[in-house]
Amino acid sequence: MKVGFLSVENRTVDARTAKMALFDGGHSADIFVTVEAAEIDGAVNMLRAACDAIVIDGNTDAFYDAYKDTLSHRPDHFELDGKLHSVAAKVDYKFLTDTFVPLLNKKVKKRYAVMVFKTYGKSVDELKALLKEYMTKKSKVQFGFFEDFLECEVHARCSTGIAKEDMNVISERLVELLRGCTYAYEDISINACVAQLLKAEGLKIKIAESFTGGALGAAFTCQAGASDYLVEDIVTYSVMSKNKRLGVPLATIAEKGVVSGDTAYNMALGLMASGDCDIAIATTGNAGPTVQSGELGLCYVALGITSQKSIAVIKYKFNGDREHNIKSGVKNAMFLLYESLISYRRQKKQMQMTAAAQQSAARPVQPPVQPAQASQPAQPQSASQPVPPMQPQSQGGYVPPIKPSVTPIAPFAPTIVSPNDDTDN
Repeated sequence: MKVGFLSVENRTVDARTAKMALFDGGHSADIFVTVEAAEIDGAVNMLRAACDAIVIDGNTDAFYDAYKDTLSHRPDHFELDGKLHSVAAKVDYKFLTDTFVPLLNKKVKKRYAVMVFKTYGKSVDELKALLKEYMTKKSKVQFGFFEDFLECEVHARCSTGIAKEDMNVISERLVELLRGCTYAYEDISINACVAQLLKAEGLKIKIAESFTGGALGAAFTCQAGASDYLVEDIVTYSVMSKNKRLGVPLATIAEKGVVSGDTAYNMALGLMASGDCDIAIATTGNAGPTVQSGELGLCYVALGITSQKSIAVIKYKFNGDREHNIKSGVKNAMFLLYESLISYRRQKKQMQMTAAAQQSAARPVQPPVQPAQASQPAQPQSASQPVPPMQPQSQGGYVPPIKPSVTPIAPFAPTIVSPNDDTDN
């Protein structure tokens, strides 16, 4: 069903949130209008002509006053001219999913199952290209693409009338197609996802900021429990601060500039020098609005991994205003951290599997027990003797399937570059 939103004087509903909630229920959010009290009647008539249902938020008293001759009381939900009307001073995701969509569903029979993919680094067109085999009119899947600053939340909607086997095939294929750009399959931010990974792996991180001016550290500390993994966040905004607090050579800054891969490299190196962190990340650049040092919107992010004794330097170029550029720096640093942590987890798991295999191969193999002879009864094995590992079942036997990782794995490992490298990302 097509839904229109009428906000009286002030809007409380978020358009992106409304579109997601209605899409998941098989409906659509088509029109959003904000009007003054005197314009209510005309706006309602326009929405009735174009939509199947209307949601009214904001100054609801003004709405009821405008319809006091039509409504005998002030109902939260009512039908007028065959159209469902819902009134709420504040319209949020919970109201839409728990109250409004169920009312709409009483008018339709079809129900849907929805998969959510939190993606990054891909435009809507690029995501559609990845999903091209399902982007047809005859497809059993409908997609909603909901962008939000360098991210796009993809909702895949299927009718619950589809056979369970077909649903499983579709879901597995979608996971495969979007694996390389998906960081979560649930409602979680990239900041929270990175925080969870740091906690799960027991890693400590240190931050040095210039370009992002404390915003990167704030993205961590807004998450509860940041003290479990965040050692410190230093805002080294001036040249002397970079030199005194992090040991960035003044000669390097003089030769390469404060906005350079060399400076970012040495900022991360300074964080790692104390030896009390597993990961170090540093930012430097020029967020604007004026060109004082370095090209406007230019940003370098250095990521150091202590166990690998390596530092990666990535160059970014942003084209927005100061607020947009700083926000972009934070978000891209989080993406870089996420990909690096997933790579770290994969390598750690591989090392554990290799170590286990080597340990297993080093165990002495016990000779098979010979059938007992009548005159020589078989002796039991000593409890101190090593037991050979369990062998795989014979062909045709049941082997439990490997459960997919809760955290999607992106095929990425940071490229280790020289500090003055101009690698773009």
